[in-house]
Amino acid sequence: MAGSPKEKLHTQTGAEEVTDERELYLKDGRKLVVTEAGSDQLVEIRSESGMLELRIKLTEQGPVLQMESLRLQLKASEAVEIESPRVEIKGSERVDVSGGQVKVTSDEDVNVEAKGEVRVVGKMIYLN
Repeated sequence: MAGSPKEKLHTQTGAEEVTDERELYLKDGRKLVVTEAGSDQLVEIRSESGMLELRIKLTEQGPVLQMESLRLQLKASEAVEIESPRVEIKGSERVDVSGGQVKVTSDEDVNVEAKGEVRVVGKMIYLN
């Protein structure tokens, strides 16, 4: 990716296709790819084998972040906040919530569904 940092994507022509793409080779065989897909721009990091590790899709509605990795860690000294109309957390083996105080608050109904048994263990359990 030599040249001006403000350089526009240029067209590369191959035997089969025409693409607007720039590549920068990183350590350990990874590759940074900047390309256009329709009206969107893509910034991707790919592994040495070409598998997608990180993609930032710049759309008219805003950026979309996609990651595929062995592990994902978030650590903040103050807070991690997620705000969205819908949030889903899925674990095929287990979902753990641990640490300090755990609080669930809702302005709507709260449903707990299980195909197995439900256990609540505590020093004192209060039910309204």
